Amino acid sequence: MIRANEARLIISAALPSQFPDTQSYEIVMAGKSNVGKSTLINAITNRKRLAYVGQRPGKTRLVNFYQINEDLILVDVPGYGFANRSYKEQDDYAILMEAYFSERAQKQAMILVMDARREISEDDEMMLDLAKSLNLPCMIVLSKMDKLSFSKQKQKINNTKQITGYPVYGFTSMNKESVDQINNQIKIWMRQM
Repeated sequence: MIRANEARLIISAALPSQFPDTQSYEIVMAGKSNVGKSTLINAITNRKRLAYVGQRPGKTRLVNFYQINEDLILVDVPGYGFANRSYKEQDDYAILMEAYFSERAQKQAMILVMDARREISEDDEMMLDLAKSLNLPCMIVLSKMDKLSFSKQKQKINNTKQITGYPVYGFTSMNKESVDQINNQIKIWMRQM
């Protein structure tokens, strides 16, 4: 378990100028809208309501910075692939993401959250390409694993590893072991920084 006794929201940034000036290691949580990033943040930190879990996709529209402890910040970025965003919102999202990755890449890793029931999307591939181009440590977390049979879970993890070349972990908030595996990977990254 990651020591998360200090876990709190620092800021929800609408503009790059609002990004906090910190020295902490940052792990950006990326993924499609409604894929379960907020649920994963709550599970990683062992908090029920640190990150707001919305019932509607597209709820996260800002870049949320969560200070987990003195060394670690989890950054929840808006989910992609949500059709009901206006062109202006999509442009604002692109500006926010470009600024975030260009200004802060030197102290980042990425967790790409994907729905275990879905195939890798073009947007997911773009995020993986971005991680490669920025030389970011990356892992893939397959959410909603409890919706698949045990044999399908293993098959999905193995196929995703083979396709992407990244570490892949299944996740369900009900399974403490899956959360421990993700936290262990985060600890490895932090020891290497």
